Amino acid sequence: MSRIREYAKKTFLAMKNPAGSVQEVFVNALDRIGEENDCQYMGVKNVRQIPADLVKKLEGKGFALHTLDRHSHNGRAVDYNLHNPITGRPMTGSSSGTAINVFLGINDLGIGTDGGGSVLAPA
Repeated sequence: MSRIREYAKKTFLAMKNPAGSVQEVFVNALDRIGEENDCQYMGVKNVRQIPADLVKKLEGKGFALHTLDRHSHNGRAVDYNLHNPITGRPMTGSSSGTAINVFLGINDLGIGTDGGGSVLAPA
């Protein structure tokens, strides 16, 4: 029961969305979590460049789609809408919401893209 409770807390945190980094929560992901299996939560940057078949493949490998994550406006290198939980400064890289959600423990894995924003504005 403790594992289910742990993942329920991750879902509650995603729904609370303290950093504004979650765009959508899939609460049914909790149905995939059990005491005996190794299923873990994943978040995906909400862009069309991440293929649905990649998400399906990862679901087949033991990950449950838990959140769609916010990203920087127009893929900009600096995300002025989301703030670094450690420094309080604007996040860098367009997959900023995905990174925050892994850092906060909402998700175990985050799928983002790398278009160079992290090079242009290193975190």
